Amino acid sequence: MNRKVIISFLAFALFIGVVVWLLDGTGDSTRYIQKRYSSDWKKVYDLKDENPRNISFFMDLLDVHVTDSIYNLKYWSDLDTIPNHEEATYLFIGDEFGADDYYDSIMHYADSGATVYLSFNHLTSNLYERHFKEGAFYWDYSKVLFAWIGDTTVPFYHVYENDTINEDWYSFSETEIIDTNYRSYMYAMKHPFAFYEKHHKGKVHFHSIPNLFENYQVIQPNGYAHARIVLNKIPKDKPVIFLTCGINDSSQPISDFEDENADEGSEKEDTSLIQFILKNPALRLAFLLFIVLLLLYVFFRAKRKEEILPGYNQKRNMSLAFVETLSSIYISRNSPIGVLQVMRKNFYSSINRHFYIDLSRKENLEQNLEKLIAKVPSDSEKLVDIVRSLDSRKNNVDNKHLGAVNAKIRAFYIETGILRPTESFVASDKEVNLDKWIIMGAFILLMGLLTLIRGLYLLSLGGSIGMFFIIPAIVLIYFASRYIRIPVATIKANELIIYGLVAGKRVISLNQTIRCNVEKSRITFECEDGNTFIIRQTLLSRRAKSALNQFVEFIKLHKS
Repeated sequence: MNRKVIISFLAFALFIGVVVWLLDGTGDSTRYIQKRYSSDWKKVYDLKDENPRNISFFMDLLDVHVTDSIYNLKYWSDLDTIPNHEEATYLFIGDEFGADDYYDSIMHYADSGATVYLSFNHLTSNLYERHFKEGAFYWDYSKVLFAWIGDTTVPFYHVYENDTINEDWYSFSETEIIDTNYRSYMYAMKHPFAFYEKHHKGKVHFHSIPNLFENYQVIQPNGYAHARIVLNKIPKDKPVIFLTCGINDSSQPISDFEDENADEGSEKEDTSLIQFILKNPALRLAFLLFIVLLLLYVFFRAKRKEEILPGYNQKRNMSLAFVETLSSIYISRNSPIGVLQVMRKNFYSSINRHFYIDLSRKENLEQNLEKLIAKVPSDSEKLVDIVRSLDSRKNNVDNKHLGAVNAKIRAFYIETGILRPTESFVASDKEVNLDKWIIMGAFILLMGLLTLIRGLYLLSLGGSIGMFFIIPAIVLIYFASRYIRIPVATIKANELIIYGLVAGKRVISLNQTIRCNVEKSRITFECEDGNTFIIRQTLLSRRAKSALNQFVEFIKLHKS
């Protein structure tokens, strides 16, 4: 297969890969197409669990926010396996955060430019004493928290199952923060609940209400506004390391990005991207417009870029032909006068052979010249001038004179039909494409698209039988694309290229004897080098048939 065939195949393979990614419900850790829901309100802060009290929705937003990778660090000893961990963002969201000796390493990375973001309800004593004095937290036990987010105050409700219940909400006491150069950016109960400390090149953030990261909060407008502010504090171009190893509550599960929530009896709902698009009127319209634009692109990409060029004569370099002839004669005679005598003898011989008039006899030259003028369709003055130019006694014979005489004689030969100039069907910088009948290609393309749409519809319904429609649809669309884009043959100055219907091509040299046999539905060509090929006229467009008929006439006239 040639390069275009391989590129086309890879393009279709990529398209099918995207479609399968959109419709697959059992993907890897990057996306879950088929989501599961349940009423389990007990699990908290699990990274991939989509139940209300977990944080998978925020992790999805984080995945979109950062351009680098996100890692789940279950054991501190695995940190060395993470690339660029010295400048990463260290993130913790949970009820209680605790760390031993490795907390010094985290602070050291912060001094070197890393970002640390810790959201917790409680700290272990060794960490508490490092950043806060005694009595560093305010708290309120209520159903709703009024927090200043961005430039406005919004409420957050604590929900459990179907009820709004009381919860402990925490904020920091400004006077009990050891680092007095901190900067607050979110407030509740008239005190900050999120602030950061500068550590040389990096920053350490403290957040006292991890409940705001839970799924049921993030899906609300107020929760999303909070998540957006937090994401703005996390660098986009650096990896994120979630400190699962910092969980200090044994009752909390240690999650992993590869774990799947496979609770029995959970309700399943098809929330694939294609279903989401089709259910939303605006997205459905955009999807249909995309399909129309895609079809228009394929149609205009397949249009002919040039009109069919009729065969026309290619001008021959007469100066080069004259130099070749003149040099051979000049070498043999070694005299311009001798060359002129040879030219006169050849000219008179051609006149005698074609018009049966002998100009070689000087005594009858004027009478025979008058007969020739009356017999040939040529200007009498030009003919007399040629005869006079061939007389060495009446002219200053040099190479310039020889060239002028040769040009006059050749023009006379062409004008009277004695000599036919060498011709090519097209010039060296042109080509003629024998394009196919486009209606057939459009019909095949339509069948392929209908088959593809049906296959996608079956896949969206969860039926794997849709792949049995998609595979033949790919073949039909590829065949239709090749049928429309690639002509039956391309005629150039010195070669003819024959393209196969499925793949491949043959190159036929036109510098050889070629015989053609014309039948009603096809034309058979037999070449001197043993190649035989057939062009079926039923595949050609009207213009291509006209161009092929001209090419056949050219072959009969010049190549047989």
